[in-house]
Amino acid sequence: MVSRIEATDAFFAGTRELGADGGLVEERLRLILEVRPGERPLLPSFGCRVHGMEAIETQHDEQLAAVFIEETLGEWAPWAGVRRVKILAVEGAKIQVRLEGRAPVMDITFSLQGEENNVC
Repeated sequence: MVSRIEATDAFFAGTRELGADGGLVEERLRLILEVRPGERPLLPSFGCRVHGMEAIETQHDEQLAAVFIEETLGEWAPWAGVRRVKILAVEGAKIQVRLEGRAPVMDITFSLQGEENNVC
């Protein structure tokens, strides 16, 4: 049986070096964040729990979303070295975050999915 780490290592090969192409790293992180847990049958815990939030409207909601994103990247992209996540904006089904840590600060935007129709 292939472990979770072995499965993700194969997919994310080439992004471990912090000097890797920034666009590639951003794409990989966005992919992780756009997946709802349970969406990938072979890796049911893969993805970000932020998709399960009803809304991100208050400062408390933003802090909780940031924690979910930090946990997700810590588990599925430890090579990225993300230590802090800040929610910059939430507009409809898009969320913009700032990632801080070992690598240079990176701002990325990703899509949220609703349960019923896969769009918030």
